Amino acid sequence: MMTMRALTGAIGLVFLSACAANPATPEQRRLAERRLLEPFLVGREVGCAELLVELTANFDAQVGAPAVDRTRHTVSTEPGDGFVDTVWTNTAGVADAAFLVAVGDGRQLTDTGWVAGKQTTFRVVNQVRRRVYSGRRELTLNAIAGGGFVFVKDAATAPREVKQFAIADGVLQR
Repeated sequence: MMTMRALTGAIGLVFLSACAANPATPEQRRLAERRLLEPFLVGREVGCAELLVELTANFDAQVGAPAVDRTRHTVSTEPGDGFVDTVWTNTAGVADAAFLVAVGDGRQLTDTGWVAGKQTTFRVVNQVRRRVYSGRRELTLNAIAGGGFVFVKDAATAPREVKQFAIADGVLQR
């Protein structure tokens, strides 16, 4: 017969297992990753002053890093509690020195050559902050574009100005 202490421990273990932050099987993990990536997989362009992209390391291949011109840009890293920020800053402060950051499927090699995957592209004038979380935690892929101006152009629409553009926890925020 199970003692009260053993029963309490078993219930606690079952509860913690049910509430685990990470998917239990590789297939569940693949589905969770796809759910978080899905809102980025459209032909969308976003222009903004500042961009914050938060991700767990498993999304590293789906989040591009901007190219750097050392005469117009600086790059720094800022460690935090459970994450590391990489910060790109446009010291020239002009639009023609803007950063390009793509989030989505990378290029694929096909029978006809390299083909770009579906993605959202951000053109960032002032600063990009890429926050990569470490350790055991929930899968994360979020993007917040802001900083004074934001323009969004979806595949089949004209550009429109919005206050902020955000995708958080697999959902496009409106």
